[in-house]
Amino acid sequence: MTSAATRRTARSMICVALLALSFGVAAQNLLDFDDWMQRIEDESLDLQRHIAARDPEAANGAAQEIEELYGLMEKFFEKRGSADDAVRWSREGRQFAVRAQADIAAGRFVSARRNALAIAHGCRDCHFNYKPL
Repeated sequence: MTSAATRRTARSMICVALLALSFGVAAQNLLDFDDWMQRIEDESLDLQRHIAARDPEAANGAAQEIEELYGLMEKFFEKRGSADDAVRWSREGRQFAVRAQADIAAGRFVSARRNALAIAHGCRDCHFNYKPL
């Protein structure tokens, strides 16, 4: 592993630990949270690629996965309290994924792309406020 990769991994681990301390949650839940964030990011990129390729089956699968993951994130933040913005952003992310699925099913790829981009922007907004550096 390169030193840059090692530093990124170390920073990620520190972020997860700091987030755990700030929410006062058990490590297992926090590890789930970190996994969900990574999977949403990966699926968001996949969703954008599948929409660009006009692949409705793959795009719909990615949007469904995002919807499910945002549902988990919403519950995570609701349980923790004092994270109203994160609950709202999780709910909005889930709604964007549902809209993307409807757009994909109707062949509205331009609209589906807008929803996919909104998901990516929502990640950035939430990370800015809730993910430590």
